[in-house]
Amino acid sequence: MRFILTIHPNLHMFMTDCSVILHVPAVPVTMSRKDGTRIMPEVQELKKERRRRAIIRASLRVFSRKGYETTALDEVAREARLAKGTLYLYFKDKEDLYFHAMLAVLERLETFVTRRIVASRDPLDRMKAIALAQVTFFAENPNYFRLFTAALNPEMASIHRKLLGPFFERRRRLDEYLYGLVEEGKSKNMIRGDIDTRDVVSSYVGMVNQAIHSVCMSRMDTAGMTVEAIGASGKDMCRMAEGFGEARESSPAERVQAIMEILLRGIEGGAEGGNSG
Repeated sequence: MRFILTIHPNLHMFMTDCSVILHVPAVPVTMSRKDGTRIMPEVQELKKERRRRAIIRASLRVFSRKGYETTALDEVAREARLAKGTLYLYFKDKEDLYFHAMLAVLERLETFVTRRIVASRDPLDRMKAIALAQVTFFAENPNYFRLFTAALNPEMASIHRKLLGPFFERRRRLDEYLYGLVEEGKSKNMIRGDIDTRDVVSSYVGMVNQAIHSVCMSRMDTAGMTVEAIGASGKDMCRMAEGFGEARESSPAERVQAIMEILLRGIEGGAEGGNSG
């Protein structure tokens, strides 16, 4: 003789005349907190997060090829191999997806740079490491470079105002760190004390940004891209780069070494070093 005792909607006891058998259905058990809210199993959360990241990766590929305006969510869905409706389970609309995709790039860049700052007491070594990390990151990820070039185009800034806050916050943190390094260099007589620290930081940042543009543009195939995809300034730089097509391509390390040489020693020739004739 058998009786069924239900002790939970997903948990039953089968009572026989000689034993008690605990039966757990194959479906996952959903637990509840004391306040009655349901707790999703960890596996479900991990699955959702993996899919969210997959959507962001797919969107980055499409946005980098076509730009923001001409990209349709249908294309992102096809790239991610998902139904279009699935995208709306994770992102409100195209602008929301773009914002989170660019935010992911900013976070990856910040992590990449932070991990490569050398544990050196020499502030110049740390400045060199920061520059090399930034140039290397974009040289290895040309899709991200295209996205940054387009997103920071003044014509597009009004569309992506929400993105400017996180971008400039990270830029502020980097500038503050660089300011501290320059001040440290001055205190150790490694950097001239008669030059305003802000001017040193601005010159450094400007040269690093130019190195990023130069290295990335020399490696990009922009023939099939719209102006919006890489920005009008990007197209101009591509045309400019064509004029230097025979020049040997420099590595990120070589570019950064040149930056540090110019920053620390200037470009003025003299009896020592440069060409005098």
